[in-house]
Amino acid sequence: MKKNYDIVVIGAGLASLMFLSRYVLKNKSQSILLIEKNNNKNINQTFCIWQGPGLINIQKTYNLKPRHVWNKIEIAYGNENICKDITPYSYECFDGPETLKNLLKQCKNKIDFKQGLDVKKIKNHKDLIEINTSKSVIHTKYLIDSRNMITNKQYESPPSLKQVFIGNEILSKTEKFNPEVIKLMEFNKNKKAVEFVYTLPFSKNQGLVETTLFSKNPSFIKIKKLQNESLFKYKKFKSMKQEKGVIPMILSRQYASNNNLPIGLSAGMARPSTGYSMMRVAQWVNSIEKKQIKKNNLKQFQFEPNRLLNWFDSIFLTVCYFWPNKVPMLFMKLFGNVDVRSIIRFMSDNPSLKDIFFIILGMPKKLMIHGLFKKYVK
Repeated sequence: MKKNYDIVVIGAGLASLMFLSRYVLKNKSQSILLIEKNNNKNINQTFCIWQGPGLINIQKTYNLKPRHVWNKIEIAYGNENICKDITPYSYECFDGPETLKNLLKQCKNKIDFKQGLDVKKIKNHKDLIEINTSKSVIHTKYLIDSRNMITNKQYESPPSLKQVFIGNEILSKTEKFNPEVIKLMEFNKNKKAVEFVYTLPFSKNQGLVETTLFSKNPSFIKIKKLQNESLFKYKKFKSMKQEKGVIPMILSRQYASNNNLPIGLSAGMARPSTGYSMMRVAQWVNSIEKKQIKKNNLKQFQFEPNRLLNWFDSIFLTVCYFWPNKVPMLFMKLFGNVDVRSIIRFMSDNPSLKDIFFIILGMPKKLMIHGLFKKYVK
């Protein structure tokens, strides 16, 4: 195996493969190695994204086909529910394993790909980086690291939260789903965390039912119990597969240094307030894909989130942290008062100033002022 490269990328996940599938098109002269810890990466996660005017077209840009597309969404709390037609926008779901497989295929014969290499230690020398793995030592000029390196220390101060979820794709014996409408958030009362059920209906008999918590100290034991309660209403069904995970809901992130570039969760590529990452990654790739990584320019490839959106997210996370029981009301008021297209652009990191203005007007002002006050007054 060749052990000297221009670029080594650690981790064959979404951020790495979206980056590589575009970068290799214009940078064929550089030698690139992608390494993955697992020989058989078990990805059951689905990737979902908003699509429509003003947003990067994921299907066209990355040659990916969505598993399902919806043009209607619903949110609910208690006896109240809000259903919205989001045309000309859509909500699209991409199968996790198929997406990663297709992106990797686009890199075929353009990069080296090695599995079963667990990174043990990284040493930064003057002109190269030494990567010690479970099987070999690799040298590279530049390192792109997609591993989640967020530490417990970064969660110590509020409003740091974690989004934890467990979902089951089920096949029901009776028609339990409306395949035309996704249930984006079906809130449950919870004094200690933001709790909701997220349902993606693929047909009248099949859908993904997922319980999600925004929590300070999430427990998979507790959320599994809540998930079982959510599934109980479907009675007779077969669980096709299960997905679960934890997404950091924090504003701190890691930065490029010593020819090391963090990407993915560590770099803040998951929106702190929602956990959405696919569009953020696509926007980052779009901003750097015409450049070539070379000496002294790695910081130009560093992901830079929108500062104004980060500020809004910090206030929202403060509300979630201190008053989680009020968050369902916040969303019900937001979706009830604001044009859903403005909300979609806002959640997709692409709002206009007009969108932001209407979102501010649509928020419960007293609650958001409390969040703003709590954020700055310790």
